[in-house]
Amino acid sequence: PLYKITERCLVIMNSSVISKENAVNKSFIFTLSDEERDFLFNELNQIQYDPTGNTDYITEVRMAAMRALPKEIVKFLNQQKTSLKPAPYIIFENLPTDKEVRFTPDSQDIPLEAKSGFISENLIIAIGSLIGEPYSMFHEGQNIVNNLIPSLKAKKEYTGLGSEFELDFHIENAALKFMGTNNFSPSGLLLTGVNNDPKKPLTRLSDAREALRLLSEQDIEQLSQPLYRIKVPYRWRVSTPVELQETSPSPIIKGTIDLPEVTAAFYPDMVAPINNLAATSLEKFRNAIRKVSFGIDVNPGRLVYINNRFTFHSRDAFKPTLDKSGNPIRWLQRIFIAPDLWNHRTLEPVKDRVFKLALNH
Repeated sequence: PLYKITERCLVIMNSSVISKENAVNKSFIFTLSDEERDFLFNELNQIQYDPTGNTDYITEVRMAAMRALPKEIVKFLNQQKTSLKPAPYIIFENLPTDKEVRFTPDSQDIPLEAKSGFISENLIIAIGSLIGEPYSMFHEGQNIVNNLIPSLKAKKEYTGLGSEFELDFHIENAALKFMGTNNFSPSGLLLTGVNNDPKKPLTRLSDAREALRLLSEQDIEQLSQPLYRIKVPYRWRVSTPVELQETSPSPIIKGTIDLPEVTAAFYPDMVAPINNLAATSLEKFRNAIRKVSFGIDVNPGRLVYINNRFTFHSRDAFKPTLDKSGNPIRWLQRIFIAPDLWNHRTLEPVKDRVFKLALNH
């Protein structure tokens, strides 16, 4: 069949890469056949990756995805785009990969010889473009596709480039939901593997809707009030004006618990409750988020979409495996998506779809 969610795949994932404390919802797993995988590879292999993300490039990869992906998957992604029946996450299996990854670079400047082509970049943009509009923030990487490679210099930092500290559960760029009158936080993000660390550090996902059902009405009431100051991520603070580094008092949840908009980050110095009662409710929410979570190894051939409106994600602490040159082996790629880029019109465009916060906005 053109479209399938295989029990075999689910069993493999449960036994090897998904933590057993909670089950993944198999309705959100899509597995390509080998023929579909190879067809998608051939379509993407003809396209030159454009790190600026200009409109011609986005159009080309979107059309390639429409031609190559099964209709049932395109239909599901379109449903996700409407956000009327949103999935908390989507996991794609048996996707095409670059024929050869020769080494993992030691910086964000990726040399052409690092791998044999641009399949991973084109793939993550192609699938993301069927759900929303791909973009990047300059503080996260200077190109539209962000390369998440452990940095030995930043190994004890709470960032995507860190490793030895757990990057606790968070909504991506949570503070940006309350920066001025516009919401600059992504509606979703996508992760895919390029080179896998043998230690298989897990990325963990948690549907906040399930966590909220574990809380009392009093805690939900606290979390719904403007009782929390939320800070921008660590990597942003060096180049972000002090005036833009923290929100005014804001709520953690907006809307109903069935379809909420959630804003929080649980690693240190990210959310400051303004009183003890608010702090207690936030800690209960954090414990509930951890309780309903599961882990997944984002390896080559697998892509994970995360609904950033109400799905938290984290990354386990790990000590990177090094190659013969002393560079970390693990290499993930990421993009952000938004429903459209209208809100970003007040940001500084560094490249076509790479934006930067500016003091006058």
